[in-house]
Amino acid sequence: MLFSLTKNPKMEEIRNFISVSSSADFNTIAPHILNAERDYLIPVIGLPMYEELQEFYDEELSSIGSGVQEKTAELLRLCQSAVIHIAYWIGFDLLNIYLSDSGFKRTETTDVKGLFKYQEENLKIYFRTNGFNGIDTILQYLETNLADFGEFKLSPAYTLFKTSFISRTDDFNAIVFINKSRLTFLRMKPHIQLLEDSEIAPILGPVAYDYIKAEMVKDTPADKVLALIPYIQKTIAFLASALLMEESGADLLDNGLYFSATGLTRDSNTIQQPSAADRIVLLVTRNRSYGNVYLDQLRSYLVKNAADWADVIPSSGRLLQRDNTNKNTFWV
Repeated sequence: MLFSLTKNPKMEEIRNFISVSSSADFNTIAPHILNAERDYLIPVIGLPMYEELQEFYDEELSSIGSGVQEKTAELLRLCQSAVIHIAYWIGFDLLNIYLSDSGFKRTETTDVKGLFKYQEENLKIYFRTNGFNGIDTILQYLETNLADFGEFKLSPAYTLFKTSFISRTDDFNAIVFINKSRLTFLRMKPHIQLLEDSEIAPILGPVAYDYIKAEMVKDTPADKVLALIPYIQKTIAFLASALLMEESGADLLDNGLYFSATGLTRDSNTIQQPSAADRIVLLVTRNRSYGNVYLDQLRSYLVKNAADWADVIPSSGRLLQRDNTNKNTFWV
């Protein structure tokens, strides 16, 4: 575990990231830290990289010397920040109660009052958002300093990260705005994989598809692969966002697609309301239309640059041909 009781008698490490009371009990949050590391951190950075961080943490260095040690210390700090926010998010309800032989209880005193419901919800959103965004920051830091973190580069987590056509929240957000929400991006991942399998792979063919995936893992992919990937990314981003909105009631926030409106409250506070049904249909149709435009551009690019892809596109060329009989448009 990247936190320990010996280093947190008064929650010293945790208070670097969250303003908790120095009288809080570390043992209360410790199980949730373990769960956060197991379920959220290790799948992202891989077990070898986690074990390397754990060893670094356990060494208790009095000073940081080499540049590698400095980068490892920074990575540890990023991981601790993400983990502790996620730990408080997943453990939020249990941390507000205590268990006894007679069941679940909550403490009430005349001096300290519990939070209002809206405060609880806002706090959970805060922990969740900062925790998951922290995971993105970890991935960006590892990718930027890949030469110093060989354990990550050799892990299955790195291969999955590199071979996804859209691997980071920032990459998706640069095409379709999702407020840089990793939660929204994670909800999009099944749709991204579905589109890779159902739309992109059939167009490329198995040879080209496998070739591109193999090149993406390399430090320097082939120029023709780098030139092709933006067409694929734009196609996937718009179609995946359309699928998510259609599935979840037009959803480009982690809990639903909302628009801001000034509510009729006494203080004229800004409130959020669910999108209307016609607005949902409009957004889904628009994003699907854009996605299909980029899908056609991908096909056209492959035709225009057939010389570059002659060795990987199936020799029959059938994926780039169509029977024009009784069609409203004519392909050549």
